[in-house]
Amino acid sequence: MATIQGVGGNCTLIGTGATTAFDAKLDAWSANLSTGIVQTSGFGDLGYRTHEATILRLSGSASGMVITEFAPVPVLALGATFLPASCKGSVVLTVSANHTYTFNALISNLTISRPEDGKCTVTFDFRSDGPVTQSSWS
Repeated sequence: MATIQGVGGNCTLIGTGATTAFDAKLDAWSANLSTGIVQTSGFGDLGYRTHEATILRLSGSASGMVITEFAPVPVLALGATFLPASCKGSVVLTVSANHTYTFNALISNLTISRPEDGKCTVTFDFRSDGPVTQSSWS
């Protein structure tokens, strides 16, 4: 298990109804990256077993700013009851300008501030729910 962190990314959070969806621009995150060996044998391996290292799970916490086309943030999003495993998100974590992790996640411990003026902050915990795509390019 490795701990990684970054200062950028974004997340589209989807709650219990379509009207509770909103975006978050992340300004800080920290995650635990679990890797493991999985069997990838196929017909082209001529009966030999092959194995590859892969990302198994990415979990952690993030904070940022709520981005919405509505002003202020929709009341349904602020007042929504996010039951366990009912809030999901499409997450992109940015390590650097050319290194990202993209995955769907289960969201928990969601907190949204209610400012009268200024930045509307959001913090949440996440756990990958399915494949994690790591992108690196130069």
